[in-house]
Order: sequence, then structure tokens, then C-alpha cells
Amino acid sequence: MTPGGERALDVTADLSLEVDGVPVQIRASGSDVSVTSGDVRRLVSAVRSAGGATTQGTPGRAQLARVADTLAGHGLTARLDGPAGRVLTLGAAVDSAAGAGLLGTRHARVHPAGALRSSGPAGLAAAASLLLLLAVLARRRR
Repeated sequence: MTPGGERALDVTADLSLEVDGVPVQIRASGSDVSVTSGDVRRLVSAVRSAGGATTQGTPGRAQLARVADTLAGHGLTARLDGPAGRVLTLGAAVDSAAGAGLLGTRHARVHPAGALRSSGPAGLAAAASLLLLLAVLARRRR
């Protein structure tokens, strides 16, 4: 059982697939799930499009928070890695004040360095904005 009372899940997986032409590796053992993609930007775009097709809207912050909280509720932690390192961690092994401010849940952590290097030129503006937002949040906490 998890601290929230839900049944903890144990996952075993070794899967290679393509999402709209983007190769993705998914490996899981126990409570840890690892997702690796050579093109995180295209993968996230494809997942957002697919999610929008099923939910009648583009998935956003609330849906990401729900996924992170659901993973945590079942004792699972998922990590998204790109070619330049870790981009995002969601689930049970995360307790992030920045995640609460940015994504609406303490069970989500963005890794700015990996996100910046894995998302190409557009990631520079996003990472700069993220760092600025983190600085503002840190100042408010003082």
C-alpha cells in the first residue's frame, strides 16, 4: 500500500516503439519507469496531439498534475530522458516546491538543464523563462 492508501504497483517493461515517427524506449522495473527519446520536443508534441484527440482539448498543466499525482498514488515514478539528460520526473519519488508552482503538483520536477539541451533552439527561450520564474518564486518565499 502507498501512503495515500492506494495499492502500490510493480511494473516490468522493456518496450521500443515509435510515436509519430519518434523512437521511444520504455523500461520499467518495480516502481521506476524510464522513458527515453532522441527527440523530446517532437515526442511531447505528438503526445499532446494524441491527448487532444481523446480529450477534446490539448493536455496541459492540470492533466500533467493529474498524471503525476496518479503515479505517486500508486507508488510509481516516471522519468523522461532526452539526448542531453533528464527532462522531467513525475510521481512518488518527487517532492518539488517548484513543481507545485510551475505544474500544480509537488509530484513533478522539471530538470531545466536537460529540458534546455533536449528541446533545441526553442528550448532556450523556455528555459530562460523557467529560470526567471524560479527566481521570482524563490524571492516570494523569502
